[in-house]
Amino acid sequence: MLNRGRDAAMITLVDRPPVRSATLQALHDAFLSAPTTTWAVVPEYKGKHGHPVIAAREFIHQCLEAAPTATAREIEHQHQPHIAYLPVEDPFAVVNVNTPQDYSSLQNAPVLG
Repeated sequence: MLNRGRDAAMITLVDRPPVRSATLQALHDAFLSAPTTTWAVVPEYKGKHGHPVIAAREFIHQCLEAAPTATAREIEHQHQPHIAYLPVEDPFAVVNVNTPQDYSSLQNAPVLG
């Protein structure tokens, strides 16, 4: 399953609002145009890394082979030469919704279609 060329998955977290469609397209385009030595493309907004992440099979393989206690962030940092960070103008790429207050403030945020 993991050995068919540039297979990839888009990974996002459940505590994030959806990013703009332009952000998704930019991540997709960046992944497709990246060299095969790039294992993941991560959005970056104002210096903060966010989601969704496009992960190539090489990155997924590293996650599957990692210790059960390892986090994706740790695996990312262990393989920095293989990670591309894409600057985006989409604050939702780095917003977490963890509390009722976060959710309320999100409801008042402008729509970023």
